[in-house]
Amino acid sequence: MNSASRTGLSENMSSIENSIGQNDVDICVTCGQCVSRCFLSQSYPDINPRKIIRKTLLGREQEVIDSEFIWACTLCGRCTTDCPKNISIDVIIRRLRGLAWAQGKAPSRLCEGIKKIKEFGNNIGVDAEEFQETAEWIAEECEEELQEIFEEASNVPFDREGAEILYVPNPREYTSNPNMFQTYLKFFAHVRADWTLSTKVFDITNWPYYVGDQDDAVALVRATVDEARNLGAKMLLTTECGHGFKILRKDAQAWLEESIDIEVLSIVELAYRYFKSGRLRLRKGAIEKTVTYHDPCNVGRKVGIFEEPRELLKFISANFVEMWPNRKYSICCGGGGSVSQNSDMGIKRFEHATGKRDQILRTGADILATSCQNCLTQLGDMQSRYNMPVEIKSVMELIVEAIEP
Repeated sequence: MNSASRTGLSENMSSIENSIGQNDVDICVTCGQCVSRCFLSQSYPDINPRKIIRKTLLGREQEVIDSEFIWACTLCGRCTTDCPKNISIDVIIRRLRGLAWAQGKAPSRLCEGIKKIKEFGNNIGVDAEEFQETAEWIAEECEEELQEIFEEASNVPFDREGAEILYVPNPREYTSNPNMFQTYLKFFAHVRADWTLSTKVFDITNWPYYVGDQDDAVALVRATVDEARNLGAKMLLTTECGHGFKILRKDAQAWLEESIDIEVLSIVELAYRYFKSGRLRLRKGAIEKTVTYHDPCNVGRKVGIFEEPRELLKFISANFVEMWPNRKYSICCGGGGSVSQNSDMGIKRFEHATGKRDQILRTGADILATSCQNCLTQLGDMQSRYNMPVEIKSVMELIVEAIEP
């Protein structure tokens, strides 16, 4: 971390109090709504959202900085959904993490990922040549199927100037879960998308955001927006990645202090747009099993995308059932906010998510769909650990399965 960043992060807690919008933490009325909605309250009885504010006001912020709670928190935002003073605990947690980061107390796995970001531009340490070769290889693995859809579909476009869409993937798509990248290739082929990948920006995630390193978080956003402009793209399309999408859609303009003249869409939103216009033809009731949907915290609660994935799933599913609570009150999967990437959490990320597990099981659904790759990882790991009788799928996987030939 450069000295300017360290100095900025080491400011006293007044910077937290004065940087959460129009309201300061000292206006908290201690109503307790945040505590009742925090799924970590029972696991950490000595600290919770309300106590964080209280300790901060009493000058005991170091107790919070040293606590495991700030790294167990998923930044889900459910705690203050209806806060009467509009205090954003997730913003406060990020700033507390920033102070811990400045003191050298961030989890080692996150530190390693950020080191790779500084060197390679992505958290897994893949250079541009390896990324391009891997993406082409993954496409070759399903070349025959792609060519049946569209003859030129297996030709993955890179750095194509003037393409309508710049698509930014999640590293999981070209490392641990290439099936997801193939899913998106098939979608692009079916809708004849005018798209491209970039060999300069190919990681939608923003790990500096996780540790409260604002300077480096902004730098990643700047690189992504600038690349979209350099290529002349009209749309910056994000994969199914909650926090990466949320940052570009909701935070980027304020962070960069300028208007972003490029439309930012998630790939599920684009699928919905094409479905409504008739460009994407889906078979009604194509998915015969019972389907339910998990609202990712960033996509749903923080950005407000609730109905688009539901309308798609309701159309292609023979039987769609809701979890309760849902939409803005949805319970976090337990892996967001860097928790699933933080190896220090160990099995605690599963123990903390038993409420979500029980919520899923109560639906009786055969398939659990969601639109965030972080959620997919956490829910898939939970399915294995608890042997849940449910299949975990992304919304786009189900959409591609249901496309009209």
